[in-house]
Amino acid sequence: MLFRLSWLSTMMVAGLVLAGCDNTMRQIGKPVESSPAVQAESREKHTDRTYGFTVKYYPREYVPLTESPTQTTTQPTAVQRVRFQRKDPATGQVADREPSGLTVSVFERSPERLLQDWLDASGLLPPGSEISLVRLTGVKEGLRVTLRQQPAHNEFVYLATDQYVYGLVPYGAKGGKMLRSFRLLPDASRAHMRH
Repeated sequence: MLFRLSWLSTMMVAGLVLAGCDNTMRQIGKPVESSPAVQAESREKHTDRTYGFTVKYYPREYVPLTESPTQTTTQPTAVQRVRFQRKDPATGQVADREPSGLTVSVFERSPERLLQDWLDASGLLPPGSEISLVRLTGVKEGLRVTLRQQPAHNEFVYLATDQYVYGLVPYGAKGGKMLRSFRLLPDASRAHMRH
Protein backbone atom coordinates (compact mmCIF):
# COMPACT_ATOMS: atom_id res chain seq x y z
CA MET A 1 0.00 0.00 0.00
CA LEU A 2 2.82 2.40 0.89
CA PHE A 3 4.51 1.51 -2.39
CA ARG A 4 1.30 2.30 -4.31
CA LEU A 5 0.95 5.72 -2.61
CA SER A 6 4.58 6.55 -3.36
CA TRP A 7 4.15 5.43 -6.96
CA LEU A 8 0.86 7.38 -7.29
CA SER A 9 2.37 10.60 -5.88
CA THR A 10 5.37 10.25 -8.22
CA MET A 11 3.02 9.85 -11.19
CA MET A 12 1.00 12.91 -10.11
CA VAL A 13 4.14 15.06 -9.84
CA ALA A 14 5.35 13.78 -13.23
CA GLY A 15 1.95 14.54 -14.74
CA LEU A 16 2.01 18.09 -13.41
CA VAL A 17 5.54 18.63 -14.72
CA LEU A 18 4.61 17.25 -18.15
CA ALA A 19 1.44 19.38 -18.24
CA GLY A 20 3.54 22.45 -17.45
CA CYS A 21 6.00 21.55 -20.22
CA ASP A 22 3.13 21.04 -22.66
CA ASN A 23 1.71 24.46 -21.78
CA THR A 24 5.16 26.05 -22.23
CA MET A 25 5.55 24.36 -25.62
CA ARG A 26 2.19 25.72 -26.73
CA GLN A 27 3.25 29.26 -25.70
CA ILE A 28 6.57 29.02 -27.56
CA GLY A 29 4.87 27.63 -30.66
CA LYS A 30 2.14 30.30 -30.59
CA PRO A 31 2.72 32.98 -33.24
CA VAL A 32 3.88 36.21 -31.64
CA GLU A 33 2.39 39.41 -33.00
CA SER A 34 5.05 41.81 -34.17
CA SER A 35 5.12 45.20 -32.56
CA PRO A 36 3.76 47.94 -34.84
CA ALA A 37 6.40 50.39 -33.61
CA VAL A 38 9.57 49.87 -35.65
CA GLN A 39 12.69 51.28 -34.07
CA ALA A 40 13.97 54.13 -36.27
CA GLU A 41 17.60 54.06 -37.36
CA SER A 42 19.52 56.73 -35.47
CA ARG A 43 20.63 59.42 -37.88
CA GLU A 44 21.87 62.98 -38.20
CA LYS A 45 21.58 65.81 -40.75
CA HIS A 46 24.36 68.03 -42.13
CA THR A 47 23.65 71.44 -43.71
CA ASP A 48 26.22 73.67 -45.41
CA ARG A 49 24.65 77.11 -45.89
CA THR A 50 27.82 78.60 -47.42
CA TYR A 51 27.75 76.24 -50.42
CA GLY A 52 23.99 75.62 -50.37
CA PHE A 53 23.54 71.89 -49.77
CA THR A 54 22.32 69.46 -47.17
CA VAL A 55 22.76 65.75 -46.53
CA LYS A 56 19.48 64.88 -44.83
CA TYR A 57 20.68 61.54 -43.51
CA TYR A 58 23.90 60.19 -42.15
CA PRO A 59 24.22 57.46 -39.49
CA ARG A 60 25.11 58.52 -35.93
CA GLU A 61 28.28 56.44 -36.05
CA TYR A 62 29.56 58.81 -38.76
CA VAL A 63 30.92 62.34 -38.42
CA PRO A 64 31.24 65.04 -41.15
CA LEU A 65 34.83 66.25 -41.61
CA THR A 66 35.02 69.58 -43.45
CA GLU A 67 38.17 70.51 -45.37
CA SER A 68 39.08 73.92 -46.77
CA PRO A 69 40.80 74.41 -50.19
CA THR A 70 44.23 74.34 -48.52
CA GLN A 71 43.51 70.86 -47.13
CA THR A 72 41.98 69.22 -50.19
CA THR A 73 44.11 67.24 -52.60
CA THR A 74 41.52 67.02 -55.37
CA GLN A 75 42.13 67.89 -59.00
CA PRO A 76 40.67 70.36 -59.78
CA THR A 77 40.96 71.98 -56.36
CA ALA A 78 37.70 71.93 -54.44
CA VAL A 79 36.61 75.10 -52.65
CA GLN A 80 35.33 72.78 -49.95
CA ARG A 81 35.13 69.07 -49.25
CA VAL A 82 33.04 67.24 -46.64
CA ARG A 83 33.80 63.61 -45.85
CA PHE A 84 31.30 61.56 -43.84
CA GLN A 85 33.50 59.15 -41.96
CA ARG A 86 32.98 56.59 -39.21
CA LYS A 87 33.76 58.18 -35.82
CA ASP A 88 36.34 55.61 -34.69
CA PRO A 89 38.76 55.95 -37.64
CA ALA A 90 38.04 59.70 -37.96
CA THR A 91 39.78 60.40 -34.67
CA GLY A 92 42.77 58.16 -35.43
CA GLN A 93 46.01 58.78 -37.28
CA VAL A 94 44.85 56.92 -40.39
CA ALA A 95 41.65 58.97 -40.88
CA ASP A 96 42.74 60.11 -44.36
CA ARG A 97 43.28 56.48 -45.47
CA GLU A 98 39.92 55.17 -44.25
CA PRO A 99 37.20 55.21 -46.95
CA SER A 100 34.47 57.77 -46.33
CA GLY A 101 30.82 56.73 -46.53
CA LEU A 102 30.17 59.80 -48.67
CA THR A 103 32.44 62.57 -49.93
CA VAL A 104 30.97 65.85 -51.17
CA SER A 105 33.42 68.08 -53.07
CA VAL A 106 32.34 71.56 -54.18
CA PHE A 107 34.05 73.06 -57.26
CA GLU A 108 33.63 76.50 -58.79
CA ARG A 109 32.55 76.50 -62.44
CA SER A 110 31.80 78.86 -65.26
CA PRO A 111 28.13 78.51 -66.24
CA GLU A 112 28.72 78.80 -70.00
CA ARG A 113 30.47 75.42 -70.09
CA LEU A 114 28.49 72.16 -70.26
CA LEU A 115 28.99 69.84 -67.28
CA GLN A 116 30.36 66.98 -69.40
CA ASP A 117 32.89 69.32 -71.04
CA TRP A 118 33.93 70.61 -67.61
CA LEU A 119 34.37 67.06 -66.29
CA ASP A 120 36.39 66.04 -69.34
CA ALA A 121 38.65 69.12 -69.14
CA SER A 122 39.13 68.49 -65.39
CA GLY A 123 40.22 64.87 -65.94
CA LEU A 124 37.14 63.45 -64.25
CA LEU A 125 35.99 61.32 -67.20
CA PRO A 126 38.48 58.42 -67.48
CA PRO A 127 38.36 56.17 -70.57
CA GLY A 128 35.58 53.60 -70.30
CA SER A 129 33.33 55.83 -68.17
CA GLU A 130 29.62 55.09 -68.41
CA ILE A 131 27.62 58.32 -68.21
CA SER A 132 23.94 58.66 -67.36
CA LEU A 133 21.70 61.64 -66.56
CA VAL A 134 20.70 62.56 -63.00
CA ARG A 135 17.84 64.90 -62.10
CA LEU A 136 17.53 66.80 -58.86
CA THR A 137 15.56 69.93 -57.92
CA GLY A 138 17.71 73.05 -58.28
CA VAL A 139 20.31 71.33 -60.43
CA LYS A 140 20.99 72.68 -63.93
CA GLU A 141 22.77 69.50 -65.09
CA GLY A 142 23.43 66.19 -63.39
CA LEU A 143 25.58 63.25 -64.49
CA ARG A 144 26.41 59.87 -62.95
CA VAL A 145 29.81 58.51 -63.98
CA THR A 146 30.37 54.79 -63.42
CA LEU A 147 33.70 53.01 -63.82
CA ARG A 148 32.91 49.29 -64.13
CA GLN A 149 36.57 48.22 -64.19
CA GLN A 150 37.27 49.85 -60.81
CA PRO A 151 36.27 47.73 -57.75
CA ALA A 152 35.63 50.47 -55.16
CA HIS A 153 34.72 54.14 -55.43
CA ASN A 154 33.43 53.41 -58.91
CA GLU A 155 30.36 55.66 -58.83
CA PHE A 156 30.56 59.44 -59.05
CA VAL A 157 27.64 61.86 -59.20
CA TYR A 158 28.19 65.41 -60.45
CA LEU A 159 25.51 68.08 -60.03
CA ALA A 160 25.95 71.52 -61.58
CA THR A 161 24.39 74.87 -60.76
CA ASP A 162 25.38 78.19 -62.36
CA GLN A 163 28.04 78.67 -59.70
CA TYR A 164 29.21 75.23 -58.50
CA VAL A 165 29.72 71.59 -59.39
CA TYR A 166 29.00 69.22 -56.53
CA GLY A 167 30.97 65.98 -56.81
CA LEU A 168 29.52 63.16 -54.70
CA VAL A 169 31.33 59.86 -54.13
CA PRO A 170 29.40 57.22 -52.15
CA TYR A 171 31.01 54.13 -50.64
CA GLY A 172 29.00 51.09 -49.56
CA ALA A 173 25.30 50.79 -48.73
CA LYS A 174 25.32 53.56 -46.12
CA GLY A 175 27.12 55.85 -48.56
CA GLY A 176 24.36 55.15 -51.09
CA LYS A 177 21.70 56.14 -48.55
CA MET A 178 23.57 59.35 -47.76
CA LEU A 179 23.91 60.10 -51.48
CA ARG A 180 20.16 59.69 -52.00
CA SER A 181 19.50 62.18 -49.16
CA PHE A 182 21.65 64.94 -50.76
CA ARG A 183 19.66 68.09 -51.62
CA LEU A 184 20.44 71.64 -52.68
CA LEU A 185 19.09 74.35 -50.45
CA PRO A 186 16.47 76.67 -52.01
CA ASP A 187 17.89 79.60 -54.00
CA ALA A 188 16.69 82.06 -51.36
CA SER A 189 19.16 80.70 -48.81
CA ARG A 190 22.07 81.05 -51.27
CA ALA A 191 21.16 84.49 -52.66
CA HIS A 192 23.68 86.21 -50.38
CA MET A 193 26.54 84.38 -52.10
CA ARG A 194 25.87 85.99 -55.47
CA HIS A 195 26.24 89.57 -54.21
